[in-house]
Amino acid sequence: MKTSAFLTLSLALFAGTCGAQTAYPSRAVKVIVPLAAGGPVDLVARRVSERLTKQLGQPVMVENRAGGNGIIGANACKSAAPDGQTLCILLSDTLVINPAIYKKLPYAVGDFAPISEISRIDTAVVVSASLPIRSIQELVQYDRAHPGKLNWGHFGIGSSSHLFMAQVNEKLGARIVDVPYQGGGPALNGLLGDQVQVSSLSYSLVAQHIDAGKLRALAVLGDTPSPRFAGVPLLKNQGLGTARNAWIGLFAPTGTPAAVIARLSAEIKAITSDPEFQKSLDAQGLHVTGRSPEETAAVIKAEGADWSAVAKAANVSLD
Repeated sequence: MKTSAFLTLSLALFAGTCGAQTAYPSRAVKVIVPLAAGGPVDLVARRVSERLTKQLGQPVMVENRAGGNGIIGANACKSAAPDGQTLCILLSDTLVINPAIYKKLPYAVGDFAPISEISRIDTAVVVSASLPIRSIQELVQYDRAHPGKLNWGHFGIGSSSHLFMAQVNEKLGARIVDVPYQGGGPALNGLLGDQVQVSSLSYSLVAQHIDAGKLRALAVLGDTPSPRFAGVPLLKNQGLGTARNAWIGLFAPTGTPAAVIARLSAEIKAITSDPEFQKSLDAQGLHVTGRSPEETAAVIKAEGADWSAVAKAANVSLD
């Protein structure tokens, strides 16, 4: 009887020790953001990290690893140990556009385990309000009547903004000149300074300038109308087959234990279901979606196919 009691106690202590050894997280968690601080991806990363710090009981720290259209930071995340201690918050371009346009990438889509699509970025095609242009059709007509006069500011060759411009040119017969910038902020400055006359920019960047009468929204990206761009029609209904709005998601290196992915997915679901969190992001033009790992994987597959077709039609390819 004493032996049996001792054995039971030993097994319980052993199980407790094993549980302590495998508890997640066991130390501070790092979240890699492959873009510079200050943009919408960085904003989401910091808001989510603050919440996760409280929910996981360990510090969750953001590390910005900008460069190369998100490639540098994504590769750092993919190369980390698959133990859940290193995660990454990625812009959708990294997983659905880069594989479609780069001949060589140091990572593949399969190198990342989806945890959640957290939010979508409300974005619109905007023009200088000084132009007599109030629709995509009028934009194309103006370009045809004034060849070489319209410049489209985008975030670099192969970015979603560049591919939207390429679609307008290829599908609608425009010849708008592309002008690359190092991000949305510089592109906005170029638009306000009349170096470029059109761009696709997020709500958080353009809202105050639309309200001030300096810019005009022509079309909204995505599958559903945006309440933030009230009354502005969808771009996809104006002759373009693909007009996706970018999204922001949380990922782990492939090979991360299923139990860790499940724990993180549940924690993100709790965060994205919180009305206060939704309200804080909504004010920045970020629509909270909170998709599951399975739903996020399906989005990547569908949008990857869409963007591959767009890149091929526009003949956009990078080494």
